[in-house]
Amino acid sequence: MFYPSGLFRLKARSVLKGHWQTALLIALIVNLPTLLMQGFSAFTGNDLASRLQSVLISSSRDGLIPQQQLLKEIDSIMGSTAFWTMRGLELLAWLITPCLTLGMYRWLMNRVRGLEDPVSTVLCRMNQFFRAIALQLLVILKILLWMLPGIALSVYLLLPVYQSGDINAQLAALQRSYNMTLPVMLLIIIPGGMAALRYALSEFIMADEPQTRILDCIRQSKELMKDKKKDLFFLLIGFLLWHLLAMTLSSLFTGTLSLLVQMLAGLAISVYMGCSVAVFYLFLRSGEKAPKEPETEELN
Repeated sequence: MFYPSGLFRLKARSVLKGHWQTALLIALIVNLPTLLMQGFSAFTGNDLASRLQSVLISSSRDGLIPQQQLLKEIDSIMGSTAFWTMRGLELLAWLITPCLTLGMYRWLMNRVRGLEDPVSTVLCRMNQFFRAIALQLLVILKILLWMLPGIALSVYLLLPVYQSGDINAQLAALQRSYNMTLPVMLLIIIPGGMAALRYALSEFIMADEPQTRILDCIRQSKELMKDKKKDLFFLLIGFLLWHLLAMTLSSLFTGTLSLLVQMLAGLAISVYMGCSVAVFYLFLRSGEKAPKEPETEELN
């Protein structure tokens, strides 16, 4: 049976109505470590992408060879203590985020259940710090294993480019790789996407039932998502339009204001999407045959 994704989003909007301020504050706390590191990295000039982009622009303008300039810039960046300090801080931010995410999912699920929880709920799963990291790493590993055939084929096609000293052989290898771009991408994206959907509810399970073992969270997610992957796919794909709208809206502004609009829009979308998936998860847990439309009083 196919479940209309609009009903899950409708339920999410109904439970978030009047609670958006709290939800956005919780989302900000979850993303604060990453946002601080990104902002500090850009402010101190240790953002790798920005520095390489500036080199490309200046090289094109001055008529210099971009490859030589890029190699010099990369050597300069990789030898910088500040750069590696920032990478360490970013790793620390990444380590903190999983347990905070569990706390946000817990708050969202309680909201769906009609419970009133304080902002401090975002910290309720801090005791799951190492288990949250282990769960995320294990899910990533399982997804990568499903993507392995496509990755192996890509490496196999590109290997002659680096092994051969003959320019004609290298060009031929690049052409073969180019011709196989679509099959390789399909071998990577389709299995990886299916695996990501299969394990998508494991964090919600740990947030909802923290005593559940890590492998059991993954196993239960697989069981819940059996024959339901297309439902979650269409639920998530609907948020692409919101992301496009946020990008368009932020492009209307410049500088700090553009970044602020982009950040607020990203937080709102993450809350909306997380709540929709929480509704979806609780619906599957309930064992009901079909999702119910929110009652009229919930929407008023």
